[in-house]
Amino acid sequence: MSDIEKAIFKAKLELETITPEEIQRWAIEALEKDPSNDLALEICFLSTPQQVTTYFNQLSRSLFNTGLTKESVNNLLKDYIEKHLELIKSQELLFPFLQKLLALSKAVENEDLFELLNYYDDQFYLSFEGYTLSEPDAVFKDFINDLKDFLSTQS
Repeated sequence: MSDIEKAIFKAKLELETITPEEIQRWAIEALEKDPSNDLALEICFLSTPQQVTTYFNQLSRSLFNTGLTKESVNNLLKDYIEKHLELIKSQELLFPFLQKLLALSKAVENEDLFELLNYYDDQFYLSFEGYTLSEPDAVFKDFINDLKDFLSTQS
């Protein structure tokens, strides 16, 4: 269970849906319930939020490749997309969102999502640079619709 929890915390930190302080609080609560929880013990020895962040950043993304973990991280990706999709209103917000999703979809080997995101990454670039007749707003609307369609088929 510890590797699964590590992978989930790593993914949540990368998606910025949890803070290092929340992980530290989880560790304290987990130890109160089960003093032998190895991950909680490790985290409790990290005294600052920066140390918690560094700890999870140093973990290999290969953690995402176990079956249950892969499913869990895919569910986190889906939740993240559903919650943040409507908040993306500008290029400044779009590219960090897209890059996070690309990196995690690649790490969990969700090829369908990766291909969809990679396609739109290219389309946005071409549109913003004026290499296509498509306006960025039109590409964005198509992206949102295709991402929503993709999510609905993943349920």
